[in-house]
Parts: sequence; structure tokens; C-alpha cells
Amino acid sequence: MRKVERSHTIILSDLPPACTQRVKAAAAAADPNKRLSALLPVPAVKRRRPQNSRCSPVLFVGLSLLFALFRPPPLAADAGASGLQFLRTVQSPRAAAMGESGAALSGDLLSCAVLNPAALSLSSYTELAFVYNFWFEGISMQQLAFAYPTAEKGTFAATLSMLNISPFPGYDNSGNPAGEVSSSDMAFGVLYSRRVAGSWNDRKYGVFIGGGLKYASETLDTVSAGGLLYDAGALYFRELLGGRFGAGIAAGSLGSGLKFDAEQDKSPAVYRAGVSYEHLLWGDPLRVAIDARKNSDASGFSPSLGLEFFVRRTLSLRAGYMPGPDEGSALRFGVGFNLKAVNLDYAIAKFGDFGYAHRFGLSYAFGKPMEITPHMAPGQEKARWKVERAKVLMQNRQYYEAALELDEALKLDPKVPEAMELLIKVRTMIEVLE
Repeated sequence: MRKVERSHTIILSDLPPACTQRVKAAAAAADPNKRLSALLPVPAVKRRRPQNSRCSPVLFVGLSLLFALFRPPPLAADAGASGLQFLRTVQSPRAAAMGESGAALSGDLLSCAVLNPAALSLSSYTELAFVYNFWFEGISMQQLAFAYPTAEKGTFAATLSMLNISPFPGYDNSGNPAGEVSSSDMAFGVLYSRRVAGSWNDRKYGVFIGGGLKYASETLDTVSAGGLLYDAGALYFRELLGGRFGAGIAAGSLGSGLKFDAEQDKSPAVYRAGVSYEHLLWGDPLRVAIDARKNSDASGFSPSLGLEFFVRRTLSLRAGYMPGPDEGSALRFGVGFNLKAVNLDYAIAKFGDFGYAHRFGLSYAFGKPMEITPHMAPGQEKARWKVERAKVLMQNRQYYEAALELDEALKLDPKVPEAMELLIKVRTMIEVLE
């Protein structure tokens, strides 16, 4: 009977230190057909029907957000490794070009699903985005994402990610050929985000939270397994020194892991924290982002740095630095083109002897921008504006006009702050003047 081993699909940027030698051996293999075999070996384990994976349901907003962000990272165990490694790969060309920094950035639908789901709250348009990542040795990744912002209930999104590997030769523990082996990974998730605090008349600032629930699966030859994982994040923006300062924290791919054949895998959890700053340079936005990332099976944090210069609101120039276990240069570069409703993005990164990895992204924005603060209904926001207008009229002693504005504000929102108190005061002033 042919023997097949359960194996992980591993992207170089996420390799733990213990696997570095295996990658180097794969890169140096004289026979190209054995390169993937070094990354995805096939030892002597009897093929059998996998057991069903079980994962308890998780509430990914509210208390789960606090639990995910502030619980201590799990300690590495001797038995079992993190599966579903492809979930740690940042597919967004923009984020990849910026060194995979972006826990405190907004404006990119594709990166929100991996870096920080709280950033979805800053989406102004209904948007559809797609990215194709061409790696090496027949490995490719794709991601499709859709976001739908609402005026009152926050932003909803869905993502589908896939990793495909061309069939490759399998070998047993003795080095004997075991035939062609195929491998693929898939993840489907739903996300939600909303603004929970901040200035009522400027939605770019304040506190934002977000979370996501996803089902991910791995397939190696005829053996497969899957499980439920969840994400959570928080984001804060404020005005600082004439620019926009952001701070974010997020935890991704949390859960109990999955059981693949006879092995129990841990979830590929990732913890991120970052800061960002945006300021105008020659009239165009310049963004700087600094992140620290920790994988659940790593001993420490990995820093990253990213820069983006948005020239004439049309061309984005990006560069990033991400040191780590990757072979070759840690520098990343990329460009983006904003053509009104269409955005085109590209990023390139070198992976030593394996060559360059290329990412191509395309996004399309639908309809009109959502300009209403997410945690306010249109009527509520209009009522707040009328109260502010009434205050100005009162300062100018235009009490009749102020009374009309306050009456309309209360009709739009009976609970609007200060309106009733100001209306009583205005009517008193009118009676005194009469």
C-alpha cells in the first residue's frame, strides 16, 4: 500500500527557525523535482480516513475581542506544529510592499482580513478586490474579498483564499518514489467591523473594533482536515501635529486547531501591534507604518517597517523592510495606480535561491461613498448638525431661528444630546424679549 505523510504547506516568510535547514536543502537540490519534496516530505504513515475536526463555536465580537487581544500567547509545545501556515501569508500587494506592516493602517480591503479587521470600518465604498500571488516551484495563491459598509450597522465583509501547488513527486522515509502528490489549502471567512467611539462629525478618527470567523482546510493527496478559526482587532486614530496618528492591535487565526489524520495541529495564531503616521508632503499623503508581529510558535517578535507616498492621488510608491528567516533580501517594493473606481497594485519580494515572488491586485469600488458615521443613523447625524447650528444662532441672539433648528433636531432624533435643554433656554429668552 502506498504511504503518505500529513504535511504542512509552508510559505518561506513564516518558516520557524527549525525548518530553515530544510528550506536551504530544497533550494540547493540538484534535482528540481526534489525541491518540493524537501519542503513537503512523505514519510511512512499508513493512509486512513481522517477523523472529523471539531471546534467549538466562537463569539468574535465583544468579549471575544478582549479575550483575543489580552490573553497571553500560547507557549510552544513539543508535540504538534501549527498547521494552515498559508493563513499567515499577507496576500495584499500594498501590505506586502510595505514589509507586511499595517496593523494601524486603513484603506486596503485585502490586508484587513489578515492584518487588522477593525480597519474595515474605514471603508467608504462597497468594494470587490482580487489578488493573484505567483510564488515559485509551481506554488500560487489567490484571494477574493468583498466589503459592504452601512450607515448604521458597521461594515460587513467576506473573503475566500486559496493556495495551489502543482503535483509533485512524493517519497517515503527510505527515499523511494511514492508517486505524484497533490496539495491545496482553502479558507472562507466573514468579517464585521464598526466605529464605537470618536468625534461625531469626523469618521476618520476614533476607536474601531472588528472580528472575523473563518473555516480553513488543508488537503494532502487524499487526506484532508479543516477547522474554525477567528480573528479580532482594535484600531485608534487621532489628529497629531497636523497629521493622522494611528495605533492598532490584532490577533489572527485563533482557535483550537485541527486534527489531520493522527496528528493534532495547533492553530497558526499571529499577534500584531503597530503604529502609523500620515502627513502631507508637497501636498500629497506620506504614510509611515511600524509593526511588531509574533507567531504563536515563535519565541519573539519580528519588526517591520513600511512607507507609502501617494502622488497626486493617482500613483502610490511603496517600500518596506521585514527582517526574518527568509533567504535573500528583506526589502520589498511595490506600486499602485488609483484610476477613480479601479485600483491596480503590484509588489515584488526576493526569496533567495527560489527567486522573486510577485503579487498582482485589482479592486473595484461601487456606487457612492458612505459618508455617514458608522455608529449613527442619517437622521441622528442631521440632528446633531442642527443642534450645532442652533448654538451658533443663539450666540448671535437669533433665538427664533435657533428654536426652529432645535425643534427639527428633536423630530429627527428625540434623544439628541442638549437639544431639549437648549430649547427650554431659547424659549425662555424669547419670552423675556417679548
